[in-house]
Amino acid sequence: MTIAGRDFAVRTLLLLLLLTPLWAQAAELSVKPLRALVSFPAFRASATANPLYETQLAFAVDGHIARMQARVGETVEQGQTLAQLDDREYRIGLDQAKAQLALVRSQITLAESQLAQSESLAKQKFVSPDALKIKRTELAVRRAERDAARQAVAAAELDLERALLRAPFRAVVQARQASVGDYVSAGEVVFALAAVAEPEIRAGIPVQQVPGLKAAEQWTLAAAGMEIPLKLLRVSEVVDTTGQTQEAVFAPLQQMPIGLAGEVRWQGNRALLPPGYVQRREGRYGVFVMDGKVPVFRELPDAQAGRPAMVPASWPLDLPVVDEGRYQIGLEKAGDAVDAGSSQ
Repeated sequence: MTIAGRDFAVRTLLLLLLLTPLWAQAAELSVKPLRALVSFPAFRASATANPLYETQLAFAVDGHIARMQARVGETVEQGQTLAQLDDREYRIGLDQAKAQLALVRSQITLAESQLAQSESLAKQKFVSPDALKIKRTELAVRRAERDAARQAVAAAELDLERALLRAPFRAVVQARQASVGDYVSAGEVVFALAAVAEPEIRAGIPVQQVPGLKAAEQWTLAAAGMEIPLKLLRVSEVVDTTGQTQEAVFAPLQQMPIGLAGEVRWQGNRALLPPGYVQRREGRYGVFVMDGKVPVFRELPDAQAGRPAMVPASWPLDLPVVDEGRYQIGLEKAGDAVDAGSSQ
């Protein structure tokens, strides 16, 4: 054998001796796909189902209540009369306004007739231009008085209408604060109503959880033993200074009672790796994955000892993660301490 051949054989033997431990080690390792190991964190926040509309109703005019036609707990329809004042005074006012309008209309008819007669006489030079001008002015004044009388009738009709208290939307009567015979002033609350329409679910979300809430694929309200699917409508841009939360508003995707209290739940979209798979090598935290037949250390930038580690979004869920034998990889060379979290 030549010297060159002998050198090649020696190098080959040394290479085989160096690789043999790695082959033996690789043969002792088992892997699992990343998706089989990770979990997605669940989040929750207290929430309530609030009416879409709430209102406090009051008469716009003063008077004694003559009728009450709604009770607490009843559902009332839009436009339904809830209460009525003694409206005799307002009916009298309307009759007076109508009478005044009729009077002015009669005066206009007379003024029109007189103007026509004056114009005819003016053509024959029996009426001066100034007298004709006066007749025209009188007719204009009467017509202006008619317009004012019409407005007075409209105002009287409005006052009469305001003696009725009607529901502005389909609602449940939450409170009634007056009774038949009571004298109420304009603006004094008589009823409190809450809309029966689809409620809004409102929850205070910690600021740091808002991005994950927006990125979630589904949200659920857990309340009174029910699981109600939700749709995220909006998240307030204003942060509550006390709780450092932002209000999120949801719409239920099925019928539900108003006033329920529970919690909104959603799943995070960033995978978490159990702390038992997180190891420390050369001052960095990461996990061993297989690159072909060789285990490779991949760093987890945000990992901490003993805590689940957030997996980078770029890692594929079919990534082969070393399972059995992961603690012994490279220890005979690295000499670093292995921090396997709660599993060690």
